[in-house]
Amino acid sequence: MASNDNRFTHLECPDIPTIKQVNANGKRHYETSAGPLVSITTVIHHFTPDGIKQWRENMGEDVANYIMRVSSIRGTHVHKLVDSFLSNESLDNITREYGVTAVGLFNLMRPALERISNIVAVEKRVYSTDSAIMVAGTTDCVADYEGILSIIDFKTSSKMREQDTIDSWMIQATFYALAWECLTGQKISQLVIICATEDGQTEVFKSEPSEYVERLKKLIVDYRADIGSSNSNDSI
Repeated sequence: MASNDNRFTHLECPDIPTIKQVNANGKRHYETSAGPLVSITTVIHHFTPDGIKQWRENMGEDVANYIMRVSSIRGTHVHKLVDSFLSNESLDNITREYGVTAVGLFNLMRPALERISNIVAVEKRVYSTDSAIMVAGTTDCVADYEGILSIIDFKTSSKMREQDTIDSWMIQATFYALAWECLTGQKISQLVIICATEDGQTEVFKSEPSEYVERLKKLIVDYRADIGSSNSNDSI
């Protein structure tokens, strides 16, 4: 049993249009007032790093796919635990429901989670109508982190990454920051990635959106070029 002694303060979330997640052409999209927009995770995953390609080749497709499925389930369970914690819900019987690994990773994260305050949104779908971006996604959390309004993402991994290997995480969080400002007018000053790993480590990575804006825009340009920029938004 893991009690939730924290009682997080939740602020009123700005009025943001509700968008629906759909699949189109085998890719995750969101139906928005600007039309169907591809998800930021689809854009990022389109460009598989060379290290991942080599890893898949070394492991073999079947083993690599199995490991990825297990990792995805692990991440989903941890996210659900974090969401419940931040929402002040009961954490009774979580080991039976989510398993030892997910609970262990959540407990590693917990001291960092307790630095969160003034929660504005948890698991909120957002999108940007900026012509240079025009993508959508779901941000884990918008709240103060150590007193600064932040986009906060929660990540799990088998081993801890170095600061210079988390660019894709920061680019994703930068999109959420820009989309949030586009929809609400509220400027996000800080990106926070809370990561826990199966080898028992926790790290809080921080940055500013301004450091990754141009890289985000270039990634989107490259993605559109790869799939055909002459098509309409529902295909990108």
